[in-house]
Amino acid sequence: MKTIKISFGLRGSLPADAEKTREVSFILSTYTRDRAGTVLNQANWQLDNFRKNPVVGYMHSPIDIPISGPDPDYVIGHDLNPHVEGSGKEGKLLGLLKFDPVEINLLAEKILRKVLFGTLRAASVCFSEIGTGKWGQGEEAQGRDNETYYYNGQELLEWSIVPIPSNPDSVNAGKRFVRNTSRAAIAYTLDSLGSKFSISQIENMRICDVLDLLDGKDLGINTRDPQKARKLGDDPIANADIIERIRQEQWELKTKIIRIRTGLEKL
Repeated sequence: MKTIKISFGLRGSLPADAEKTREVSFILSTYTRDRAGTVLNQANWQLDNFRKNPVVGYMHSPIDIPISGPDPDYVIGHDLNPHVEGSGKEGKLLGLLKFDPVEINLLAEKILRKVLFGTLRAASVCFSEIGTGKWGQGEEAQGRDNETYYYNGQELLEWSIVPIPSNPDSVNAGKRFVRNTSRAAIAYTLDSLGSKFSISQIENMRICDVLDLLDGKDLGINTRDPQKARKLGDDPIANADIIERIRQEQWELKTKIIRIRTGLEKL
């Protein structure tokens, strides 16, 4: 099961005719360690699928449906030129956002105005991991104070304008400039894991522990211990058990649908 992940960037330089062209460049990602304790591999971005559907959203609403419900206006434009520039540690992922016309999207117009004014200048990439990365060494090793995970590669799914960036090198114009998701992420985790944890407990967890618990829940593992969820998730016997349970649930659901369709059972 692939986990969708988030990282961050900033607005690029503002051309003089940006208001007329409605085009603004963004530095989406660099080799700099972000606030999630990860480093993205700029030399191994997979962009082919994104180029087929280069949507740009606001607050990742194309991926995370807003509380108010699905709204097409949260797709605020499209990327005209997603590409990696530079090599080695100077490599960075860039994008050129073409905002929707005002006549079809008032939200895009408002966000464009805020970008031009400077109150919104951060970008955030949503991606899926490619291959297997590695933990750093020494103080960057897993479990150490400065633990850092180095990705092997990433597939870009979409990117969005957000209020707060995680990557300090993703910049605005000539200036150096986390998705504001702390509350949203905690609320999602609380909802997904039921009433097993308090807000303070989740706030004190490492990101990898939260992901292990969420992955465990998706597999039907009911535990409060991230290490146990991780172990059971890798255990072939436990996985066989889970797969059998899923098959049974699917069979019961299929049987119920057939009974409803044939009039033997009511909704």
